[in-house]
Amino acid sequence: RRNIVEQLTRITNFRESEVKSWYRLFYADCPDGLLTEPVFVNFYVNFFPSGDEGRKIAMAKRIFHAFDRDGSGTVDFREYLTGMSALLRGSVVEKLKWAFNMYDLDGNGEISRVELHNLILELRNPEATMDDLAALDRPIDRLCDRVFETLDKDRDGKLQIREFVEGVRMNPMVLCL
Repeated sequence: RRNIVEQLTRITNFRESEVKSWYRLFYADCPDGLLTEPVFVNFYVNFFPSGDEGRKIAMAKRIFHAFDRDGSGTVDFREYLTGMSALLRGSVVEKLKWAFNMYDLDGNGEISRVELHNLILELRNPEATMDDLAALDRPIDRLCDRVFETLDKDRDGKLQIREFVEGVRMNPMVLCL
């Protein structure tokens, strides 16, 4: 335990005492040291009691997979704390890289228009119903066009992490779209 605490204190934005607190909380909920997708999804769905169940599950899975950096299907304490560090105390670049990994649905290192469209639908209102979302399809298509016009510098129809991070840093209003 001491080794992991020291290591995570060096590579995260948390002090040693905070790493120890996170460690205790994580292992209280995950005694075997692994957070599973079903446990995470259940927590997330219960945190948002209203709204479309299918959409909440899909979003929870997306967030879980952003934490699961090694693709093992479980999140260990290191993955969890480095993700929390990026989200809670990370630089703009760290947060943008984490967001990119969450938006990259298929994990291929690129965000397609379809991925962006689906993401915007989910983020607009996590508690909206499918009928609510159907009305947003055309405006979201126009929004995706504007985002790609701004960020897709090589005009290949995909956003790579470099384009995403640099584009959002140079054009923060993209996040408001």
